[in-house]
Amino acid sequence: MTALPPDAVADLYKLVAELEQRLESSFAAHDQAIARAAATDAENGRLINELSIARERQDASADILGTIASASGDAGASLQRIAEITARLFDAASVSIRTVDGNEWGLLIRIGASAERIGAMVPAELRQVGGRNLPGTVFRENRQIHIPDLDNIDPEMADWPVTMARAEGARTVAGTPLRREGNAIGVLIVFRDHLAPFTDDELSLQQSFADQAAIALENARLFNETKESLARQTATADILRVISQSPTDVQPVFDAIVLTAVRLLRCDFA
Repeated sequence: MTALPPDAVADLYKLVAELEQRLESSFAAHDQAIARAAATDAENGRLINELSIARERQDASADILGTIASASGDAGASLQRIAEITARLFDAASVSIRTVDGNEWGLLIRIGASAERIGAMVPAELRQVGGRNLPGTVFRENRQIHIPDLDNIDPEMADWPVTMARAEGARTVAGTPLRREGNAIGVLIVFRDHLAPFTDDELSLQQSFADQAAIALENARLFNETKESLARQTATADILRVISQSPTDVQPVFDAIVLTAVRLLRCDFA
């Protein structure tokens, strides 16, 4: 077998080296393309997830506004729906909405069995508006309070009855004020039964839901006040009509006044 000339051998080595370099470059380009595709897929997945969450929240807000519009005079129905949507959207074990009437708690809406049990466990003196408890502090200080982990509670909250909530399985909780004209008129409390601190976006959305709850209360108040005012005006007009029709006989007038009083004042007799 004839040996190749040294120049030919050198050329072969050079050719092999060039081919190996091309192959390495091709592999590197392929790996980079795969990495870019994976990054693109991850980003697309993130955007799709964010879009899905945004749509879900938009639908929830639209649902709440629709309920407020259709239940103009019934604040309880609107608050019930807000509590249900809040529980679903935030994967919450329980949700409660409380309003304040003077120095006492007024309307109360609860979703979730744990909310019922927690409410039953806490002594009455610890549940008062002015007491050291989560709802009372949220209302009194008119600010949102987030407790990420009930197993690692701030020492300043150590005497709050939230430990009872932990005994019922609650792990993360947030309280948000309902406001009218900047003043607190109630609170929204959201419990999770697993360790999952609320994000800033979630806390912001809870404040939005609390604001909508306040709007529902105000709409119901104005609607009922207008309805009552109209009923009184109508009653007065009816009595005046009877008076004009009976200028010499007071009995029909007295009868009309008594019937109107029973109807408007919702009493048994007059």
